[in-house]
Amino acid sequence: MKNIKYYLMSAVMLGLSVPAMAQNDSKATIDQVNKILTSTASADQKAEQVKTIFKANKKNPEVLVGIGRAYLNAKDTLNANKYVQLAMQRDRKYAPAYVLAGDIEVIKDNGGQASAWYEQAIYFDPKNPEGYRKYAQINSKVSPASAVQKLEELRQQRPDYPVDLISADIYYRANNLTKAIEYFGKVQLNDMKDDQLVSYALCNFLKGDFEKSLAVSQFGNNKFTRNAALNRLSFFNLTNLKRYPEALQYADRLWNASDSTKITSSDFLYKGYAYQGNKQYQEAIDAFNECLKLNSDNESDKNDALKNIANAYTELGNIEKAVETYDIYMKGLKNVTALDYNTLANMYRTDADKKTGAAKTAALNKAIEVFNELAEKFPSVADFAMYQNAHIGFEIDPETKLGTAKPFYEKLITIIKGHETPGDKDNERLIEAYRYLGYYYTLKNNKAQATTYWRAVLELDPNNETAKQALK
Repeated sequence: MKNIKYYLMSAVMLGLSVPAMAQNDSKATIDQVNKILTSTASADQKAEQVKTIFKANKKNPEVLVGIGRAYLNAKDTLNANKYVQLAMQRDRKYAPAYVLAGDIEVIKDNGGQASAWYEQAIYFDPKNPEGYRKYAQINSKVSPASAVQKLEELRQQRPDYPVDLISADIYYRANNLTKAIEYFGKVQLNDMKDDQLVSYALCNFLKGDFEKSLAVSQFGNNKFTRNAALNRLSFFNLTNLKRYPEALQYADRLWNASDSTKITSSDFLYKGYAYQGNKQYQEAIDAFNECLKLNSDNESDKNDALKNIANAYTELGNIEKAVETYDIYMKGLKNVTALDYNTLANMYRTDADKKTGAAKTAALNKAIEVFNELAEKFPSVADFAMYQNAHIGFEIDPETKLGTAKPFYEKLITIIKGHETPGDKDNERLIEAYRYLGYYYTLKNNKAQATTYWRAVLELDPNNETAKQALK
């Protein structure tokens, strides 16, 4: 899941743009230059044709900047810079020339110089958003806060400009989800494009606010019905909110009613969660297995799928497959936890509940083996493991004829007495262990040993009637 963040992110691009053309003839001229530079003509032929256009427009800074941008689009920064300089010579206050000069420095990976040119553009034309926007774009990674501050200056000049959306995107790219949500929240949902709704919903999803994320993604679902990212977010949110039937409806939309859908292992993982939550266990197993097929390098998702397959098999009553799968899951873990051992042991106990005779005893003995391993690997919970084994031993030998639980209760007493700081359940477990051993030795007619344990019970619980009666 944790890696799902990187898969869903679809940024709102702040790409380079051609300055708005004031005159149709200037635009037509610039379009002609672009066609020349992208044609199959030789370099000399292109240069000659552009030179002819330049001679006819050398006093028009708009066309000069347009020629320079055409060269920049062709990755020719030398000629792009040449025409920028010509435009500045013609009109030193022409802001688009300074924007283009900044764009050239961006191509050269010179962010500091680019920022300086953009500030010059802002100085000469404070109401033109291009300088502010480009400045914010180039500084968004280094200092999102200063980038947004520059946009706030634009807001003073152009209250109509979508400063909040651009600021939200800057913080989103910087992974400052809290600030991104703050700025997205200032904008009406109806004013957002589909990719902006995706970003807003994703920010809330990653912050764990699935209700808010769902509200945004479902707004987008109604407006952009075939958007795969929005359908996916609603599907994931509803699954996390345990609204499984609705989640599966959006899963169907993702698979069958979305444009340009690329189904990933995470999609199958969530589909498995939704089916499992909806008690469709075989469908869940199938989905988790599909996740495993697509999963190439995400160990976390792989382990999660295996664990849930085991749980689904347990629900289906196929304990043999559950144990087999859970064993594979544990072997794939870099760090096996005490909880993992406990889960595996309880699977064997569940298996034993469905069996009788020797088969039941064999399953219970498997559980004992797992708890013994748990005690060995995690000494801090060894008392818990021995307590569970004592109960399993009593289940194997409920009439206490064999004393199957005896060694576990004895070990439990030793462990608890070795605690430097008494645990909350220590006395309760000691009383239970003493009572069992007192009863065991009573049945064996070993009065001395029985008396020792019954008295130990009364030391911890003076009003224990069972111990009192036994001592009489």
